[in-house]
Amino acid sequence: MKQIDSKWISFILYALVATSLFLTWRIMSVPSGSANIQTLAPTQPSTNISNVKSMEDIFAPHRLTFHTQSNSFVASDERVVKHAESFLVKNPMGDIAFESTYDKESYDAFILRRDRVELRFPASVPLGMLSRYFDSVPEEIASNSINRILISTAIDEPIYLLDDASRNVYTAVRFEESIEPLMRLYSANKDVYVNSNAYSFRDTIKFLPQADIELNRLDYLVEKQPNSFFIGQLFEDTTELRDDSNDVFTIYSDNISELRIHKETGILYYYRNSVDQEELTKYQQIRVSYHSLKFFDTWTQASYFDGYNSETGQVTYRRYLNGLPISGALDRGLIRMEMKNSGLAELYYPTEIIQTPLEDRQEKMILPAAQEIIAQLAEASIPYSAIEDMGIGYEWISNDESTRIASLVPHWFVKLDGTWDTVDGWINARLRGDASGL
Repeated sequence: MKQIDSKWISFILYALVATSLFLTWRIMSVPSGSANIQTLAPTQPSTNISNVKSMEDIFAPHRLTFHTQSNSFVASDERVVKHAESFLVKNPMGDIAFESTYDKESYDAFILRRDRVELRFPASVPLGMLSRYFDSVPEEIASNSINRILISTAIDEPIYLLDDASRNVYTAVRFEESIEPLMRLYSANKDVYVNSNAYSFRDTIKFLPQADIELNRLDYLVEKQPNSFFIGQLFEDTTELRDDSNDVFTIYSDNISELRIHKETGILYYYRNSVDQEELTKYQQIRVSYHSLKFFDTWTQASYFDGYNSETGQVTYRRYLNGLPISGALDRGLIRMEMKNSGLAELYYPTEIIQTPLEDRQEKMILPAAQEIIAQLAEASIPYSAIEDMGIGYEWISNDESTRIASLVPHWFVKLDGTWDTVDGWINARLRGDASGL
């Protein structure tokens, strides 16, 4: 009996060993879902729309221009501009030195020199926010700003850093790498460049199309975060929130702050009372505004730093689509922030965003060359000398068919008396003024 039991036990043990070997072979040789388990991060709670941009995305150039002996070719294609910026990151510049402050005429002549590659920023950016382009940025000039980088094709020239607002010019020690990779960004992508003429305006020099431009009117589905998302981002303690909403605004407030969201337009206004005695510097305000912005901005396309207003202390950012800024009524492309030591004090923020294009609704449009626009303005008694700036952008128009559809219509925009509007907007305003005897 013991011998029989012993045989059964041996048989069971052999069977278990064989089964174990088979299962081991099966696991090792056949792919299974369990092979990916270790690479998956734990599930995190997320919002419906998510987009966190890096500092390198926000404080970045938006135009790349090649100035040859006879022409200037401008690209706003985000892919091409990004490649040019990557070249600078991989080949940082050396020591920075202040060269001079120029008068308007000399500054314009400096920009118009030929045989250069130019990277242009939408606004003047503090050098400290661009430290990735340099071996180092001395603390004493970190708050100084630039909005152009000029790289000569002559290897014995330094790299020039320019600021249109102050007309300050700096030099940076040139990297050792050849600029041939930069030059190929033009030769290999000529279809994205526009032959442009230089125009000297009151605030800046712009290189604008010398011929008509064909662009598409674009329709998108409109999306937005729920109000609870913004409440969670802007209020530290929601237990004492009051709901003071009415027919026009959704309103939440506590003892020190108030959040308003316009029910029709989706524009968000936020104000927080601050008793801070110590004011932040311009450089500090720009830095802390970015760190606040990245937690609640859900725009999935490009956004860029758009400037700092020294009179109001407000920092602005602008949304872009296909390399062009978004503007129009209510300025739905603009984000405006005011920062204090204790954090965000004021905010103007369009909560509506676009992600899904309605491609079957695209419509080709032809925009006139810059010179024709200037002629149209002159006919409406708006002289060239009054133009502070001008450029092409998209006007955000709410669709009459549905509140869930937005149309992005390309237009020429002109800046007069510190305000941007479409060419038609300025001409119509001038005609209304003439009709009323103004």
